[in-house]
Amino acid sequence: MKRLFALLLVCLLALSAVAVAEGQYPVTWSQNLDGNDYEFSVDAAPAKFFFNDTATTEMLLALGLADKMAGTAFLEEEIYEPLAEDYAKVPVLAEKWPAYEVFMEAAPDFTTGWAVPFTQRAIPAADIVAQNIPIFVPQSMLRTDATLDTLFDDLLMYGKIFDAQDAAEAYVAAEKEKLAAVQAKLEGLPEVSCFIYDSTDEDDQIYTAFEGYTTNLFKLIGANNILSGKGVDKTWDYAGWETVLQENPQYIIICDYSTSIRNTDDFDAKVENLKANPALADLDAVKNGNFVRVRLSEICPGVRSVDALVRLAEEIHGVTIG
Repeated sequence: MKRLFALLLVCLLALSAVAVAEGQYPVTWSQNLDGNDYEFSVDAAPAKFFFNDTATTEMLLALGLADKMAGTAFLEEEIYEPLAEDYAKVPVLAEKWPAYEVFMEAAPDFTTGWAVPFTQRAIPAADIVAQNIPIFVPQSMLRTDATLDTLFDDLLMYGKIFDAQDAAEAYVAAEKEKLAAVQAKLEGLPEVSCFIYDSTDEDDQIYTAFEGYTTNLFKLIGANNILSGKGVDKTWDYAGWETVLQENPQYIIICDYSTSIRNTDDFDAKVENLKANPALADLDAVKNGNFVRVRLSEICPGVRSVDALVRLAEEIHGVTIG
């Protein structure tokens, strides 16, 4: 009798766990994609999903979902080293964005990525939605008021969609703890001004960050973007040198597009070009050689952000963290 009771108890506990998992569904969300509003829903954790960029691929790898990935595409730079082993398990379906036929052949039941891959530049969202495949674009990649907390909310949303809440909550908690350690080291230190330099076009216009995730990320370590609050409600756009000269930043944050994290050719060339420009000679950042190298993946929404803040805080403020 005792053995029977124990067996019944085990069965009841198992059924209870299943009920809890099933009870979270459906998970629903809204998206505006390619100019159209959509309502999406999943009734169970996607079993075979596809990623259209490195950032969202790394987000789901960080939650331990490599074995469910039908494929990924558009590896913009080397995969984040802590995730490289898991990434090696994922089929890479295209060097950039896949053709519609390649995408459908992978038979995904869910897809995610930046908004651009779901436009005419790759596969329009309408063509994917017509196949009853839900699309999720993280809010941290869309909103001009996005912060690190917005990214954390996106990770928690992924946790809900994939029934991986425990992994998502543990990951977010660990990142918040890491960030708190950084900010504790910076207490009482003066804030600094910075200019985020991506590139210069043929008309001598600068591609740079204005608002949103990147700007708000730097605020967390007391580095204020000189172009924030200038009336440009965009995350990234073009600007002239006039405001940079007027604001006189103490640091220039340079996006490095070298082919490898161990290669600094692009960063070095940009530094030399900035130093060689006589119009910039009196900038404090140039006079003091305050050029800081970042990868774009470190300062755009993704799992590299907090680790990047640790390094950037050490370089900008001269503190030792860890």
